[in-house]
Amino acid sequence: MAKRILDMLHWHPEMDIEKCQVTYLHRGTENNLKTIPATDIEGLKGGFMIMFDGSMVPYHRVIKIECENRLIWKKGPKKGGSDD
Repeated sequence: MAKRILDMLHWHPEMDIEKCQVTYLHRGTENNLKTIPATDIEGLKGGFMIMFDGSMVPYHRVIKIECENRLIWKKGPKKGGSDD
């Protein structure tokens, strides 16, 4: 699901990905969460967000996506399936 939302933000003519940020699970940081501007994402390939620094973040680690301080998507609780 996170990939679909990020694709929409990137390609939809009425959305501006430059005004968005992505929060994902990043072990070792405060609260194990890291928030980045969506403009740090170079590409969306396979099961990963590819960052400009070369790192890869799997979609299943994405916790929420916000644009202009408005929640666009938040990962829900598992119900026996995948939330990705």
